[in-house]
Amino acid sequence: MDVDKFAEEAFRNEPRIRYVGILDNELHVLVSRMRAGIQNLTADGLDHNWLQVAPNILIDVAEKLSPALGRVESVTMRYEKVLVVIFRLEGFTVVLSFEPTVVRPFMSALGELMQTLAPRYLK
Repeated sequence: MDVDKFAEEAFRNEPRIRYVGILDNELHVLVSRMRAGIQNLTADGLDHNWLQVAPNILIDVAEKLSPALGRVESVTMRYEKVLVVIFRLEGFTVVLSFEPTVVRPFMSALGELMQTLAPRYLK
């Protein structure tokens, strides 16, 4: 196991990754690293606390439907300032973040549609 090498390779192979976090199955933070030259948008303590709790809860919830729907590939959250993608790989939870400009055409178009419909019908 070489989680540092994993993070280095992820940064090297995908220039759009801004952050890599890796947890083991006991919720120990093994890696929490921002790409060199990229400013962190949250406080370090907040990152660490969020990383220890949220990704595994989100993946666990998504996996509840796996018997019917199949293996969970990833869980994605798009914030205004960052896109977060969570994977469970080889017994580890891997969290990546990207600039919000990373294009996910269907989801971006769907988000725009929801933003248009919500004020009309959900107020």
